[in-house]
Amino acid sequence: MQKPRIKIDAAASLTKEEIVETLLVESGTSRKLPTDEQKLLGFFGLKQLSFNFMKELDFVEGDDQPRPNIRAALSVADKIVAVQSDLSEKRSRFSILHEIGHFILPEHQEKLFLDDDETLSWWTRARLEREANQVAAELLFQGYRFTSEAIDRPFSLQTVLDLAPKYGASYEAASRRFVERHVLPCALLVYDRVTPTSEDDFEEDVYHLQYPITSVPFRKLFFAGVKSNPNKFTASELYEPKHWGQVTEGELVVAKDDNSKWHFDTEVFSNGYKIFQLVKRAKEPK
Repeated sequence: MQKPRIKIDAAASLTKEEIVETLLVESGTSRKLPTDEQKLLGFFGLKQLSFNFMKELDFVEGDDQPRPNIRAALSVADKIVAVQSDLSEKRSRFSILHEIGHFILPEHQEKLFLDDDETLSWWTRARLEREANQVAAELLFQGYRFTSEAIDRPFSLQTVLDLAPKYGASYEAASRRFVERHVLPCALLVYDRVTPTSEDDFEEDVYHLQYPITSVPFRKLFFAGVKSNPNKFTASELYEPKHWGQVTEGELVVAKDDNSKWHFDTEVFSNGYKIFQLVKRAKEPK
């Protein structure tokens, strides 16, 4: 007997969170970690293909301007989800969940979706892509389950490091989820490595502030965004661990509009590509 699928007309009256919760339960993936993307594909009768988009552009035939950096694609008519063959396990999982988001959301009824690093980014300007990313995150972190589990553990980046592998998520995605859904005032500053211009192998890596994420209580008490001054930092200015993977403690000082300053306790961690600074609590200046 064919498995039931969430009907489009019924889904139109549900929020994305309600759609995801229903899908997790009906597909048998609820409370089983990490979320089994293959089981979700099977639930909808979607077939997954993995290949090199650069060499097999016939999949995107008909697209006026095929993009060479396509990471994933969905053909609704053919019920096919295709992912770039050389993606890591975590990126492949999120890409598949993103395409499932396109497939189940009521307004997303295009015949073909082609997704690259831009459309799969949290900063995409396309509304449909943002919505698909939101569904992918809800599926990945099983709604409020990740948040509930995180809140029951110490308020620390170490909790993120412990939970991310359990959910099959990247440290960046887990850090974002930890902060933006937390009930305590907190923020996450993400620093991205700048491509060095020098060929000197001994030159220290340079980073810039890529983006901030804040919890709702933090935004109400302090700020939603922050400007970095200076605009670039050396690796040692941000993160000096004694051993790889260590969470270090520090301090962040942020200038206010009235020329006074906020002082925050922080924790810092690096995944080798980016540096993550958890802004934990405000404290009285010394």
